[in-house]
Amino acid sequence: MPAIRAARATHIPDDRLPASSAVQVAALVGPQFLLEVEALAVVAG
Repeated sequence: MPAIRAARATHIPDDRLPASSAVQVAALVGPQFLLEVEALAVVAG
């Protein structure tokens, strides 16, 4: 997390931080289960 915070601080001012979430999944109940993640990014320009 420190590396992510440092990279974000380089590009986004502290008073304009976006909503964000971080989740760590160390393991699932069984190896046959999968985890699906959906993300959306909006880039100005």
